[in-house]
Amino acid sequence: MAFIMIDDMQMYYAEHGTPNGPPLILLHGFTQTGDFWANQLATFGAYYRLIVPDLRGHGRTDNPHGAAGMNHRQFARDIIALCQALQIDKAAFCGESTGAMLLLSLATYAPALPVVSILAGGTYYFTEESRAIQLQTSLETLDEGYQVYLQTAHTALGSDHWRSVVTAFHDLHIHAHSEDFPEIDELRTIQIPVLLVHGDRDPFFPVAVPTELYRLLPNAELCLLPNTGHGPPNERPGWFNDIASDFLTRHYPQG
Repeated sequence: MAFIMIDDMQMYYAEHGTPNGPPLILLHGFTQTGDFWANQLATFGAYYRLIVPDLRGHGRTDNPHGAAGMNHRQFARDIIALCQALQIDKAAFCGESTGAMLLLSLATYAPALPVVSILAGGTYYFTEESRAIQLQTSLETLDEGYQVYLQTAHTALGSDHWRSVVTAFHDLHIHAHSEDFPEIDELRTIQIPVLLVHGDRDPFFPVAVPTELYRLLPNAELCLLPNTGHGPPNERPGWFNDIASDFLTRHYPQG
């Protein structure tokens, strides 16, 4: 577990797994932290060097620019800078929700960096349904148990920082499309193998969305998990780990 300066931001990250293995970077979703990946550490760590950061403004990572800096394109730039600081010039990436979405921008900004990417519960645009659901999220509507989780998880900027994370999550869904996603012509330039893992019960992004993305990406594979919602790595860790491991074995050498 360590902190590293990325421009003027102190980013927290943990390392797990095989120190000399090929790097695999695990990226959590909005309002989560790197601890989201607890169910994947043993499986992936048996072969790979795992880098598990907290994204800007999340968990133990600070956020000097406030909510304005909490968008997918900025998250992507942060992860590219993290790799540069750790002297990683090629890696596999696996992201869930926002962690998946930022990988689309990362692949266009730094096309030589990702060897493969796994996107779980991701999208390439916010649907009207998604915006409507997320815009209902506010400090007043949060479940009490979830509030306790947020208070415990997001501590870098003080005991009330979790409120800023919720506000930024709400604001994410009123951003302009260009703040968070590449354009379709940019997506078509992503040549690396990409695995899309998606729940058929995802309330935010119905199966038509990953199917459309699958058709846009030149070298994509699509896996729809039955009776699964927005978070396949947590909801179906056995299935997810097996499917992701198979993909990595086929496309990313283990050393």
